[in-house]
Amino acid sequence: MNDARKVLLLQDREAPPADTHALGDALRRQGAQVRLLPLAPPYDKLLDALADGWLPVLLNPSDRPKETDE
Repeated sequence: MNDARKVLLLQDREAPPADTHALGDALRRQGAQVRLLPLAPPYDKLLDALADGWLPVLLNPSDRPKETDE
């Protein structure tokens, strides 16, 4: 990435909370600033980040690790 990008990764509120994500790791390696927030109330942090110019990216629920019945 040429410019320092600010990317806001939004987790499905039904997803278990995660401190990191593969997409976020890849973006960081390219020089981006990355934040991970849940898409759930209260929305203050989300609205503040959008007002500050962060690019929102909704993570697909299928990105969650699959649970197996073993």
